Amino acid sequence: MKRAFIRALWGVHDDSDRVLKRRYRMDKNVPVILKNKFNEPFITYVFGQENYDELKRIGCQNLILLSKEPHMFDPLQSQYRHKLEIIRYAMEEDGYDEILHLDWDCIPQKRIPSDFWETLGKKETFQGCLQSYKHAKCHWREKDRNVVPNGGFVYFRDKNAINKIIKIWEDMGSKKSAEPPMAKYVDEQMGGWKGRMEYWKLYEIDFCNLHKNSAHPKELILTKNQCFIHNQGTWK
Repeated sequence: MKRAFIRALWGVHDDSDRVLKRRYRMDKNVPVILKNKFNEPFITYVFGQENYDELKRIGCQNLILLSKEPHMFDPLQSQYRHKLEIIRYAMEEDGYDEILHLDWDCIPQKRIPSDFWETLGKKETFQGCLQSYKHAKCHWREKDRNVVPNGGFVYFRDKNAINKIIKIWEDMGSKKSAEPPMAKYVDEQMGGWKGRMEYWKLYEIDFCNLHKNSAHPKELILTKNQCFIHNQGTWK
């Protein structure tokens, strides 16, 4: 099996909009990750020659430049389509059988166990941490409209899954987040939303917890082997 941890960087430094401003977070988060003693080797896919050069300058290794342009998609309306494209590229173009995509604020806490990939293989071919939002994200559901897979730590074992999520993205009216398309993909795979416990059994990823806003009770969260934590924000 060809497997990889992957991260990504795209965008420009622009503080004219709160979505565009997120690029500034990376300037703090990336150096923290590079110093983490529990890192597994990872590949970084990059949009933008300047981003590539800066990552190389600060010592980030295993870089792949996908385009000299910092954006492939509209930076305001389709910001997170870049993430989906990078996952697709890793699986289809680079031929990975299994990938785990981490945002830069997803922080290693300890070494992964020897059965890491085997444990992931026991659940579905897509997995992520279920997150609860204040507002509805899944308007097609009758209940749990505010819970979706968090996009900061996601696992794929089937390139068809990412292609289906991209197709759902394209069919959706709102395209500002990759998480509702991931949620709808899960619902379709289950034959309709079956609830949080069914998600836990099939799609909840082990080894990572959310710093806040998990959709699961604390007693379940504590059963995970927490090798990573997703801090969901800017380093102070």
